[in-house]
Amino acid sequence: MRTNSHFITVIIGGILSLSSITATASIRASGSFTATGDCDAYQSFRKQTNPDSTQLVSNKQYAIKAINKKEFDWVQILIPNASPSMRWVSKSCGNAQFNDDITFKPSSSTSNPASKQCDTRNDFDSYVLALTWQPGFCEHFKYKGNKPECTAINDGKLNITHLTLHGLWPNKASCGTKYGYCDRYARLDLSAKTIKDIAPWMPNFYYQTKFGEYQWKKHGACQNLDDNAYFLTATKLVEKVDASAIGQFIKANIGNNVSTASFKKNLISHFGADAVDRISLACSQGRYLNEVRLNIGKSFDVNNSVQQLLESGPKGRPFYGNCHKKIYIEAAGK
Repeated sequence: MRTNSHFITVIIGGILSLSSITATASIRASGSFTATGDCDAYQSFRKQTNPDSTQLVSNKQYAIKAINKKEFDWVQILIPNASPSMRWVSKSCGNAQFNDDITFKPSSSTSNPASKQCDTRNDFDSYVLALTWQPGFCEHFKYKGNKPECTAINDGKLNITHLTLHGLWPNKASCGTKYGYCDRYARLDLSAKTIKDIAPWMPNFYYQTKFGEYQWKKHGACQNLDDNAYFLTATKLVEKVDASAIGQFIKANIGNNVSTASFKKNLISHFGADAVDRISLACSQGRYLNEVRLNIGKSFDVNNSVQQLLESGPKGRPFYGNCHKKIYIEAAGK
């Protein structure tokens, strides 16, 4: 009798194990994935693990090996120089072309109501304020000559020694990185005065409005402020953060290696641990600081302190982001 019970237990255990494997299994696929940005490439997209801080190279093509489900939002690709070489990237980080379109191409948005919910204006729950450390970005990111502000910085013609604006992004937790493009025909029409006021804090505006147009179409058009008010509000936020302990720590350590732990400890002493849980760093090659991101609430008050702004937002990625334990804060110029 004991033998039969043991046999039944083994069978049931085997079935449960098999069902759990099946539930989490990916779908084998083949084709090519062309990156459109420098997104992280994860060993596990559920745990967001990226052991060697591998990032996609914009415009580079990678071989597709699998997708996470039929209505996929993650693609497994082969990155030969990474370890391990099989990595998961968000579908939104590039364009996927499959060898079998019928099997793997996602169905139209009419059969996936959630897709519509990620491009509805003012249907978001928080903001991400993304601030760039321009010297680190321009020195180490492969911008391929299409960013005149970086060319000017690296040539010594433009000296940037403060945080700058990457973007103020409406964020919807249920959409992940997909929330955006609420009006694909949105046009940027800033006044000359607004452009002049923004330029010191978003240096691309010294030369062109291309980057601003992209930020407005993808992110800005998802909230209710007009384009002038949106960018001027974002500029006020950059100024505030740059003058805070965040900007002060970075500027005090230009040209130095610092530990992410010491950076975090410094900020906790000013803002408290709860607020700092809403801050994350981003680095080029895992080593060179290029960005600081702050999660803030949807109905923030631009006149509030940085601590109040942070405490109004949701928790996000770990503070160190994709950065190593030691990071370098680059000075402007080659």
